[in-house]
Amino acid sequence: MSLLQNRSADQVIFVDVLEDNMNNLTNRLGQDFPRDKNNWQVRCEDLKNIIVPACDSQLFIIAGVGPHQTIEFINSLCASAPDIAFDLLVCSVHGNYSVRQALIDEGYKLKNERIIFENNRFYEAIYASKNASKVIVDTGSQMWCWSDPEHKDYWHRVVAHYQQKAKKDPLQFEPIVSRYEALRDSIA
Repeated sequence: MSLLQNRSADQVIFVDVLEDNMNNLTNRLGQDFPRDKNNWQVRCEDLKNIIVPACDSQLFIIAGVGPHQTIEFINSLCASAPDIAFDLLVCSVHGNYSVRQALIDEGYKLKNERIIFENNRFYEAIYASKNASKVIVDTGSQMWCWSDPEHKDYWHRVVAHYQQKAKKDPLQFEPIVSRYEALRDSIA
């Protein structure tokens, strides 16, 4: 909604599969952003069915879903438009290591990244583009501020999460724990 409020985009399209949520959103948008003054659209469908239009300057925001679904959406969007450049702003719930790997595999580079702390939860916002120049690091790079206690807390939570997973599947998750520990050690 801030994109509409700040007039940051020519058109904003909201997509979700939950019909009740989309009906509520349509009502709210109609009140706050009348269609005669704002260009928005609400679509109740699976993002995997979206065809990326061939036009300049597109940003897809994928937020509020887990890593597996985020990766499915990234792969689906890329498959539907292999020759169209578009940006992604990804803010998945947990599992950002694998999301970053998917972005790397699809040829994305980093525009910006940030750790967000909201309602006692942490999120990583990853702004990626095929037209950017910075390499995406699987553990994050420029988002970390080691003097910030919240960032340290987030790092500990991430490592504890992957250590727990490593108890069941050490071959897959111990290397991830090692990557995060190496990140911390490179700063110390």
